[in-house]
Amino acid sequence: MSFWTEELLRLFGGAMFQLALAMHLFACPTFKRRRHFWLCSVLFALPAMAAFEVSLRLFPAGVLPDVPFLDRSLLLIPMAWFYLMLLCCYECTPREALFSASCSMALQNGLFNIFWIIMRASGFGEYSPAALAVSWALMVLLYGTALLVFHQWMLDREGHTLPRYRVIQNAVIILLVVIFFNRRADGSAYENYVYAAYFIADVLALLLQMSLLHETDLALKNEIIAQLLASEQKKQQMTTENIELINRKCHDLRHQIKALRHISSEDERNAYIRQVGDAVLFFESAVKTGNQTLDLILMEKQLYCKEHGITLTCVCDGAELDWMEAADLYALFGNALENAIESVREEAPENRVISFRSGQRVGFLSLHFENYLGHDLAMRDGMPLTTKDDRQYHGFGMLSIRHIVEKYGGTMSIRTDRNLFRLDILLPCPREA
Repeated sequence: MSFWTEELLRLFGGAMFQLALAMHLFACPTFKRRRHFWLCSVLFALPAMAAFEVSLRLFPAGVLPDVPFLDRSLLLIPMAWFYLMLLCCYECTPREALFSASCSMALQNGLFNIFWIIMRASGFGEYSPAALAVSWALMVLLYGTALLVFHQWMLDREGHTLPRYRVIQNAVIILLVVIFFNRRADGSAYENYVYAAYFIADVLALLLQMSLLHETDLALKNEIIAQLLASEQKKQQMTTENIELINRKCHDLRHQIKALRHISSEDERNAYIRQVGDAVLFFESAVKTGNQTLDLILMEKQLYCKEHGITLTCVCDGAELDWMEAADLYALFGNALENAIESVREEAPENRVISFRSGQRVGFLSLHFENYLGHDLAMRDGMPLTTKDDRQYHGFGMLSIRHIVEKYGGTMSIRTDRNLFRLDILLPCPREA
C-alpha cells in the first residue's frame, strides 16, 4: 500500500471524519446554511482531521499517558471545534448547535465501538481498505437509522424551543459517556463485551436526547391546546356581547314602535321614526360579499366593532374565495380580524380603524389587512411576537394563518411602518377545468 493511499484511508476512515459527517447529519436537514457553507465546512474539517492524525502519530500512547483523566479531556478540543463549525456553517442558536453536537458525539462514538468489535473479530488492520469499507458501511447503516429516528425534529423544528438547562445537562452527560466512560479495552479478555457495553451507553445517550424532544413536543401540544381553548373563550365572549347587542337593539325597537302609537306631535314622531330607521340600518349595513362564510364572519366582527367604536371597512368580492374550504376561511379571516381588533381596541377613538380589501392579480388572489399600530412590535422569523403577559395563550393566530396560507401554496408578509400594521397574503387561484 502506497504512502498516500494509507494517508487517505486514515483521513477518510478516521474518527474526526466520522464526527464531522455526524455533525452535518444532524444540522444539514435541520438548519439553513450560511453563505460560503462548503468553504467553511472544509476549512473546519480538514485541519481537525489532520491534527488528529498527527497527534496519533506523535503520541501513540496518548499525550498524557500518566494522567488518563487529563489525557481524555483533550478530546474536548475537537468537540468544541466542531461545535463552532455548526455555528459558523448553519443559522442556528448555540442551544440548537449544542443539542446537535451532543447527538453527533454519541452517534460517532457508537459507530467507533461497533467498528472496533468487527475489526477485532475479522482481524483486518485499522487503516486497511477493508477497514474503510466497513467504516463507510456502518456510517450508512447507523447514520441512516439516526436520520430516520430524528427526522421529525430535523424537518420541522417550528415551536420546538428546547429547554436550555436540559440541553446543557444532556450535553454534559454525553460528554462524560463519550470521553471519560468510553476507554479502549485492548488486550482484555472481555474486550468485545466492553465495547458492546460502550455501544449500549451511546444508544442510551441518544435515547436521552429523544426523550428531550418528546417532552418538548408534548409541551408544545399542550401549549397549542391551551391557546385553542383561550381562543374559543375569546370568541364565545365576543359572540355573547354581539347577542346582547342585538337583544338591546330589538328591545329599543320594540319600545320605540310602541311609543309611536301614543305620540301626537309630528316632530317627535318623525324623530322616533328616524331612530327606528337607524336601528334597522344598523342590521342592513352588513357587508354582502357573495360568500356566505365570509359574510357571517364580517357580520359578527362588524357588530363587535360597532359596539366598541371601531371602524371596519371591507372591499371584497367573496365569490373569489369560493374555492377555499369554509373552515379555512373562518380561521384565516377570523384570526386576522381578531388580531386587528385586539390591536386597536384600546387606542384613541380616532385610531380605531381596520381595513380589508381583496383583488385578483394575474392568477393570484391578493388579501390585504391593515390596522393602526400604536406600539413597537418585535418580530422573529418574519412573525410578530405577542405583547401579552400571558404569552402561552397568544401568538397562535398568526401561526394558524401562516399554516392555511402555506396549505394553499401561498405566501404572506408582515410590515409595520408609520403606525400601521399590514398583513399581505397572496394565494394562487385554482385553474378552471
